[in-house]
Amino acid sequence: MKGVKIFFSICCAALVLQGCGHISKNKDAGMNNKILAQKHCFGRYEVELPNYMFMYSGNYSFDNFRVEVVRAVRTDYETIEKDWVRYVKNTIAPDMRKGTSSYGSKIAHQDMKSNPRVLMEYMETTNDVSSLSSLYMFRTFYLKEVTERKEWLVIDGQGIELPRPMPDAQLRQQVQRKLDSQMDDINKITYKPYPHYAPGYCLDNEYLYYSGRLEKRDYYHMVWHSNVENSKTFLSVDVESYDKGEEDKLESRISKGKLLRTFFSSTTVDVGGIKGELYISRDSSTPSAREFQWIPGDSEAGNRMKPLIKIAGRFDTHDLPAELRDKVSGEELILWILESLKMRKGADEDIQMFRH
Repeated sequence: MKGVKIFFSICCAALVLQGCGHISKNKDAGMNNKILAQKHCFGRYEVELPNYMFMYSGNYSFDNFRVEVVRAVRTDYETIEKDWVRYVKNTIAPDMRKGTSSYGSKIAHQDMKSNPRVLMEYMETTNDVSSLSSLYMFRTFYLKEVTERKEWLVIDGQGIELPRPMPDAQLRQQVQRKLDSQMDDINKITYKPYPHYAPGYCLDNEYLYYSGRLEKRDYYHMVWHSNVENSKTFLSVDVESYDKGEEDKLESRISKGKLLRTFFSSTTVDVGGIKGELYISRDSSTPSAREFQWIPGDSEAGNRMKPLIKIAGRFDTHDLPAELRDKVSGEELILWILESLKMRKGADEDIQMFRH
């Protein structure tokens, strides 16, 4: 098995660490010297948020693996390997239950001496006649010790599907090739504290992934929360690219958001080089809070520089220091954050290099 770097959180889902962040005063003339801000790097983008906000979660899907950014697990967590194995076995246990369509699934490979540790599930698909019965299916799980960081990283590989039937020797060869491909990509996750101009995708403010090629599509979902006690402040950002030929699918996603026009007035705001409509409403239960959605207007299928970006959130000026609560409105805060969101310099290198 080739070496791997990976991501996960034994308590629930997958992980990376929270970065220390880059603290700066906001650049907007109207907000300058008012709010301490922290720059956050995610995917191809960066955004400035008040320094009381932190990345709550980030879900990324790449060609060969998926990762959920939550938190780091230190190497002094002595039972992490046992807990990880227990977690994986609990995850696949429903597939092994008698009476289910996947009964007969099993752990096909386990290596706890390699770094990364590897577990692979063979999923039984022949109990029922369906579209899946013509496939061999496998799920892969990895646990990697990053010794220089004293952290464990965990990642789920993308599912492996191969056509049935196939001679055993050929099947083993094909599965190994898929595993090697996953591992090669996962090994390209590097520790790269932000700010930087490196190509690829920030997983958070500390880890970067760059495969050296143009991934088939961009697909990630981010959520930030406020660390102010009892605050309901949050920001969510969804980024998804569409290929040429998927125009109808893209338009369907955008049109659902446009239904807001029926109920709310909007303001045109440029976010990350894409024009869109911003809808803001008051929170009836909290006068100092504003809820909002930003819907893109000129996302383009086949244009990786203009993916579908959907943004929603809730900001409460009560989270600000007491001396600023009467000086900054919720609307100003929202606009400042949206206008700070942009593609990070260097993040589009693969797009420019491999575009047709």
